[in-house]
Amino acid sequence: MTKRKIAEEEVQRGLGELREQGVKVDERSPALVSILKSYLGKKRETDLAIVFLLGRILDPSAGALLASLEEGTSDKQLKKEIRRSLFKLAQKGIGAPLSGAERSLRSEPILRLGPEIEGYLSSVDTAGGRLVWLAKPQAGSGIQLLQAMVGDREGLVRVGGALVRRKELRRMAQEIRDKHGVTMIPIPWEYGDQMLCEAYETAKTLGRRGIEQFPSLRELFTSGMAKPSAHPIYSRLGSDELRSGAWRELSRRLLEEAEFRLWVLDEDWMRAFLEEVERAQESRLVLNPLQQEDRFAGIVRDAVKELFTGEKGKILQRRMEDMALYLMETQRAEQAKLALAVGLQFAEGNPGGLDISFLTGLVQKSLAFYRSQSKEKEKAEPSLIIKP
Repeated sequence: MTKRKIAEEEVQRGLGELREQGVKVDERSPALVSILKSYLGKKRETDLAIVFLLGRILDPSAGALLASLEEGTSDKQLKKEIRRSLFKLAQKGIGAPLSGAERSLRSEPILRLGPEIEGYLSSVDTAGGRLVWLAKPQAGSGIQLLQAMVGDREGLVRVGGALVRRKELRRMAQEIRDKHGVTMIPIPWEYGDQMLCEAYETAKTLGRRGIEQFPSLRELFTSGMAKPSAHPIYSRLGSDELRSGAWRELSRRLLEEAEFRLWVLDEDWMRAFLEEVERAQESRLVLNPLQQEDRFAGIVRDAVKELFTGEKGKILQRRMEDMALYLMETQRAEQAKLALAVGLQFAEGNPGGLDISFLTGLVQKSLAFYRSQSKEKEKAEPSLIIKP
């Protein structure tokens, strides 16, 4: 029996025990959070069941309780269940509060706002989106701001500009950090301009509307063609120092960072492999648990070989380079080195033959997420088809 199956059975036993004690486990009310909290620490099965239930209560108090449980437990299986529930809440827009360590990492001033043009960048979200700002002081009238959401596949998604006061811009950055746990890090403004121009060209090619004002907004900052340049992370980290040690194995630790917890690979990229998993599940061949695990591992290996090469590899390389820079600017140098090491592997060629635990973990996590979504959809939409 797989570890996951064992954990599921423990959750079901825990739910049964909570029912026997009068807990209404089918409710989704925020009021249930305080009730569940009173049952914590009594038994492993009920703790697992409580964590499972908290992941279904769409209220910040559930995320806060899960976050405190994560900091206070050393039980590996319980930690996995906590992260799974936090992930479910995050997909519904309920984020966990920053831990004490994360708050201290991000206590530095957000914006420099000097006399010259400055650029700022967010972390990369699960769909490859980044928020990019260009800020230019205007004598006696505040800061000229250009802000845009850039997708590495969609191009320029949204763009706008405004004249704001320094205090207002700092408030905007603080609000992003408080609500979403995302810091706007400083970047060379030329790199920000390059990102915006590339995204604008991509969006035009795709026929996207609502971006027509970008050229006029950009003219308030600079003119002419954007100058291609190396990614700024390479002026902070030398590639020679990244490949020493067990970086392939250690890279999986990146998935524990707050910014990577929501990462899953793009759904259209995963579709063919999801279908393979479904076919394997529906196969009439009787497979023992070990054979099932071997088949799933083979699908994961195939996905790694295909997804992290060619154009997809270039897209993911850029995501990892941007995240390496973000991690450096938020005082996580070791994690930044791991992220850049993974990014460099994309640049050098096929990583499929190498055991890079971050990539394997990301594929496994993505498959689990989309399979879970599919099952939830099936539950919500009763089928009229009777299977033989």
